[in-house]
Amino acid sequence: MAVSRKDSSENNSVSSASKETSPRALFASSPVFSPFSTYNKTGAGNNGAVYNPKAIPKTPLRVPQKRLRRTLPPIGRFDPRISVSGGPPSPASTIVCAGHIAPSFKAESTGEGDRDEVLSSPAAAESSEEQWFAHRESSRRFLVIVGVVTVVLLATLAFGLPLGLRNKVSTQGNQSDEAGDGSNVSFPAGSYTFRTALLKTDAGCTSRNTTWRCDPLRPGDSTTFYWDITQINYYTYTIASNENPFAPDFKNISMKMRDFNRTNERLEFSFLMNKTVVPSDAGSPTNRAATCTFVDTIFQATLYTRKRGDGLILPGQLHRVKGSAWPGDVDIVQSLTSTIGQPQCRDAKNSLIADVGASAGTCLCQYTNLAVN
Repeated sequence: MAVSRKDSSENNSVSSASKETSPRALFASSPVFSPFSTYNKTGAGNNGAVYNPKAIPKTPLRVPQKRLRRTLPPIGRFDPRISVSGGPPSPASTIVCAGHIAPSFKAESTGEGDRDEVLSSPAAAESSEEQWFAHRESSRRFLVIVGVVTVVLLATLAFGLPLGLRNKVSTQGNQSDEAGDGSNVSFPAGSYTFRTALLKTDAGCTSRNTTWRCDPLRPGDSTTFYWDITQINYYTYTIASNENPFAPDFKNISMKMRDFNRTNERLEFSFLMNKTVVPSDAGSPTNRAATCTFVDTIFQATLYTRKRGDGLILPGQLHRVKGSAWPGDVDIVQSLTSTIGQPQCRDAKNSLIADVGASAGTCLCQYTNLAVN
């Protein structure tokens, strides 16, 4: 009986010891339990616990979730979390790799659709930029074309409108001339005879007085000019000369209206001409000059439309017949100031000679109709 009690007591002690050394009891009694702690030959750890490979850790393991789209990192890129050694990976590293994907892997793990979108974005930007430049070029080209067309239209109007008005007025003038009375032309437009007299002459611009001459030769003698006046618009007129061997020939010279609708209202015009003179002593032993030309002589005329002497022009004096006398005052001047190299004289063989030169003064031929009855 004593032996049986002893055995039973030993069995109880062994069972109690086995209960105390169960995995849950060891895990609960141990402050920090690690299945990878170092153990001695007897199987006891540093903290006196017995190694049990079937021990369940206190914190449950994370089960990795299966992902449908999962790609490996690019070849050649190093991941420090992947062990290089040939040993078996630790549970901790296995958990990290299975349950967490690094941001670099996630950025690299794009599908083919995303990859095509990323690759096509520079091409799309370049295409959009090309379209913008093309639209800009077309807009610029359109603006240039519009500008050119506008300039052409303005130039056509600027040159064509006055020309058309001039042709219209000329046509009306020709029709009135064919009628014979010119009654359809309003004053001062029309064809007129300008009877004048030589008022003053001067040969101060030449070293030889006989090389400058006025027609007629003596002051007080009369000369006549035949001119046609054409109206372009309300203020603008042109004038042209008829055939006259003793007067300068000119065509369509513009006239200016001065002091419009006043007592001194007048038309003025001027132009440059080459005045050729045959000296009165040409061919004499003392003068070899056969002809002398005064280049750029100024011819200017003033035609008064309301004044005649000290009085005014009466409406009954405005004759509209072709070739009628001009009713107002007339002042005509040919002049040339002293110029080096003027006049240009030639001998009988048409060779230039230096016998005649410039002089300090002005050459002048002045005509007026005040002395003509």
